[in-house]
Amino acid sequence: MAATIREDAPYKEFAERLTKLRTEAGLTRAQLGEKIGVAGRSIINYENGERIPYGDTCAKMAEVFGITTDELLGVENPEVEMAKAKAVDDMGRIFGSSSANSAQTYLDGTNALLAGGTLSAEDQLDFISVMRKVLVDAEIRAKQKFTPNKFRTPEWQGRTEEQRAQADAVIHDADAEMKNRATSREEEDE
Repeated sequence: MAATIREDAPYKEFAERLTKLRTEAGLTRAQLGEKIGVAGRSIINYENGERIPYGDTCAKMAEVFGITTDELLGVENPEVEMAKAKAVDDMGRIFGSSSANSAQTYLDGTNALLAGGTLSAEDQLDFISVMRKVLVDAEIRAKQKFTPNKFRTPEWQGRTEEQRAQADAVIHDADAEMKNRATSREEEDE
């Protein structure tokens, strides 16, 4: 079954590049997934342009094809694209696909700012980290504010508390990432 790439898919160019690399390597989606440690369904999501891999998955994939992550992603700053993918994945993992799609839309709207050279590479990563924090916090607040009282059952309360804990973990991780980048910049300036 061929993955279908929509014209408006957020990662259309990556999907085309990955599909070409995989077929040239003579690998099925399942075989590629096995080599990099992800499910075949993840490969389909990558090949239909809905998602891009981040971090270790991207590095493993590039290694399988014998190319750099920059070449695989086809971007000047792959760290920014991976950070955006991580933000979308956080939203999907915590709140579901609708929230992930909304996050994707917000982050896609920032492409002009990030691609225009207005911000340095480090500032772009900080911007995405702040966006991760804002997105998860806004989603939690919206759920708490707009859920009618009749639906606020003990189960809802438990789910909301669990989501708040997961959102707080994302916020903590984003803060740690920004702190690490700031420390690195300070060390470089010395």
